[in-house]
Amino acid sequence: MEPSWRKPAPLNWSAAREGQYTTAAPLLGGASITLLGLVITDRDKFRWPDPTLLALALTTLFMVMAVVWGVRSRQYLYSRSDVEAWWGPLSEMSDDRHEELIQDQRMHYSRWISLAARADFCYSSGLLCLAAGSSLALAPLAHTSAPAWRWFAAGTTAAPVVVVLLVWVMPYIGNVIRRWRADHHDST
Repeated sequence: MEPSWRKPAPLNWSAAREGQYTTAAPLLGGASITLLGLVITDRDKFRWPDPTLLALALTTLFMVMAVVWGVRSRQYLYSRSDVEAWWGPLSEMSDDRHEELIQDQRMHYSRWISLAARADFCYSSGLLCLAAGSSLALAPLAHTSAPAWRWFAAGTTAAPVVVVLLVWVMPYIGNVIRRWRADHHDST
């Protein structure tokens, strides 16, 4: 079977990613910079200003890197029709040239997947840091009477961080348990 052109699945995945890295990440990065300025200037009004600053600085870093990797990845995603727009109808090319263009596209598609995965990691990490920073910023000052709503808001904002971290960590914990069971089973 001869190689074929590669395509994202679902087909609009690349458009969704592009919006994520050209719109959402810059906006969230900008919001974190604004919050950084607020915490820096009014640090005495926050329960844990230094961890809040760290989380927000990491948010900014991750969101900027999501934009960088997302934009870099986009240059490697193109379709058969893009190739034809540049090189002319594939039916008029030699079989060798046609095969060469398919191989180039497949190699570039793999590069797109790799760079886009980096962008995804940075974007997801930035969202987690933003949730953590927001939660830390919402925690009421020590030794003040704080309404339960304020603690509830801080906890609600922290919940996605806990859930996502558990989802990321659970496969590793499962592997450790399986290895322990296998080792324990082998030793009996």
